[in-house]
Amino acid sequence: MPASNPTTDVEPEALPIEAAPVHLDPPAGMLDLSQSHPIIEVVYRHRAQVGGKVRSVRVRPWGEVLTFEVVLADTTGAITIAFGGRRSVAAVKLGSWLTVEGMVGQRDGKLIILNPAYDLRALGPEPA
Repeated sequence: MPASNPTTDVEPEALPIEAAPVHLDPPAGMLDLSQSHPIIEVVYRHRAQVGGKVRSVRVRPWGEVLTFEVVLADTTGAITIAFGGRRSVAAVKLGSWLTVEGMVGQRDGKLIILNPAYDLRALGPEPA
C-alpha cells in the first residue's frame, strides 16, 4: 500500500492560488539597461551592472590562460572587465558602448568584473 502524503493527496482544486514567486536576484539573461548604476557606486564582492564606453582593450596572459581585458568608462570612473580564455569578444572594440553585469572582484589592486553577462546597447543617447 503506498504511503500517504498530505501535500500531494489534496485535490488540485483545493489548493490555494498564489502569486508568482518574487526573485530577489533575477537570473541573468537579457540585461535591463534601466538597472545600471554609475561605475563609482561599484562595491567589491557585490553584483553590479554598469555601462559605458570602451576606453581600452588588450589581451594578456593570466597564468597560462589568455584574457581579453576591456576598460569600461562612464562619467564617474572606470572599471576593468575581463573575459577569461578569450582573445576577443565579437563587436567589443575601442569606442563601442557596453553594459555588463557580474560579480565585482579585485586583481592587481583594481576592481574587475570577470566573465560578465553583457549587452552592446548604449544606456541612453550617446553624448556629443
